[in-house]
Parts: sequence; structure tokens; C-alpha cells
Amino acid sequence: MKVAKDYFLEFKAELAQLSDSELIDRFNGEVGVRAFGVARQGYLWAIREELQERKIDFSSVDDDTEMSYKHVVFLKGKKFFRFS
Repeated sequence: MKVAKDYFLEFKAELAQLSDSELIDRFNGEVGVRAFGVARQGYLWAIREELQERKIDFSSVDDDTEMSYKHVVFLKGKKFFRFS
């Protein structure tokens, strides 16, 4: 049985291959999704980690305890901006 870290490692390798624009598209694809499970936990963890490694400022959707997927974002420079 896989645990969140197993999924994290799989998704992390996949996300590392994407451009910044493609990574933002992946983030935006998660906006409004209410489902949760071990695979999703690993996936969201991998998105956050990849953003941090790329030094993309996602503070507009983060409160230091959790990342919010309530808003669609766009990237300007290396910073997230919310559409709404």
C-alpha cells in the first residue's frame, strides 16, 4: 500500500519536468476540488515543494499553515496573483 510520501515522490518527479506555466496550470486544476485522500495529499505536497524549489512566491494563497486552492492564479515574474 502506498503512503503520501510514495505519491509525493512520484508526482514530484513529474512536476519537475514541467515549465512554470504548466505547473501553474496544474495548481489551477486543483482549485475548488473538495476530494481528499492519500494520493491527493502527496500531489498537493509535491506542488508546494516544486513551487518552493523554483522560488515562486505563492504567499497570496498561503497562510504559513496551509495552501489554499480557492483561487485561480496567474504568474507574473516569480509571484502568484489571484484572479478573484
